[in-house]
Amino acid sequence: MQALKKQSLIEDGLQLVTDEPEPSVGHSEVKIRVEAASICGTDQSIYQITSRPGMRDEMLAYNGGDVTRYQPIIVGHEFCGEVVEVGEDVPQGIARPGDYVTSEMHIFCGHCQQCRTGRRHICKNIRVKGLHLNGAFAEYVVVPASNVVNLGRFGGRNVIPIRFGAFLDALGNAVHTVMEGDVEGKTVAVLGCGAQGLMATAVARTLGATRIYVTDFSEPQGSFNASRLASRFQTAKELGADFCFDTNEDAAPGQKQELMERARSEHGGGIDVVLEMSGAESAYNDAGAMVKNGGQILLLGIPARPLRSFDFGKYAVWKGVTIRGIFGRRMFETWYAMLDLLASEKSGLKARLEKIISSEAVPLSDFERGFELVRNHEAVKLLLTP
Repeated sequence: MQALKKQSLIEDGLQLVTDEPEPSVGHSEVKIRVEAASICGTDQSIYQITSRPGMRDEMLAYNGGDVTRYQPIIVGHEFCGEVVEVGEDVPQGIARPGDYVTSEMHIFCGHCQQCRTGRRHICKNIRVKGLHLNGAFAEYVVVPASNVVNLGRFGGRNVIPIRFGAFLDALGNAVHTVMEGDVEGKTVAVLGCGAQGLMATAVARTLGATRIYVTDFSEPQGSFNASRLASRFQTAKELGADFCFDTNEDAAPGQKQELMERARSEHGGGIDVVLEMSGAESAYNDAGAMVKNGGQILLLGIPARPLRSFDFGKYAVWKGVTIRGIFGRRMFETWYAMLDLLASEKSGLKARLEKIISSEAVPLSDFERGFELVRNHEAVKLLLTP
């Protein structure tokens, strides 16, 4: 079968192989024919591994940290498809051949303290398909039956079309982050106008945030220049943002000052809930400056390198701020909430998210072009089809 693999952790890029053996099914596993998969920020970091030492270290976590012991894997973890085979121990109620499904791609152990106390999403022994184990940028993927999410129970392709089913993993991150902030009736700031930031904006509006601020940092000489950022900001407003600000003070004089003045004018002297979705060090400091005393900072973005500076005394201790890391999706509370929101026409979430899905699906064989479109911010959520 065709598959997209990360062959080396000391070189950028991915390799398309055409002779990868189809995966076999274990007793408690399900084999899925991939109909579409989506490129996300993690995939981009794996692609550009030489500039992402933190990602390299994470991929080596199960190889003793030794790059020479790394075994090439198939990448990709956002997908949907059709069940083609089930293991002999898989209960009929989970999946049958022909079912339209996706999967939670974080593989939990089931026996550590976190798993046994309802926190499987932060399992001590967690392994992620597409990061530590073979993933979904391929014609077929095999997953544990316990991880299968049967989309037929939420209306199937008519209600959750493939163009949505292929990135539910990523949407779940945004839903988890926003729901942890309990945003109804609160002011919210979303730092980062990439895919996660835009999805979080749509979810926050859907769940009743009162005012939503969105920020990002333009790169005058880079791919995310002022023109492209302005286009992203327009999309953010269509998704529900009230205010958008470029925090690059050289490229956009006065915008950051206006942002901070508006934030300080909110009740309580700041923003209730700040969602850091970019991983940029400057955004961490912006979060600390704009959050109100007693507010929350929720961190989903992953910095490329350890932060050099964040004034915990000023921005956390003296403000009495709660700072919380968000990883993946709660299993399976986030999934049910997300799918119910998408299935409800009255929620408006699906209509909002239509605005960020590329109209073009790129064949897996043309993956370089797909990655370039996302890397250059010409597409937000873009699908690859085997």
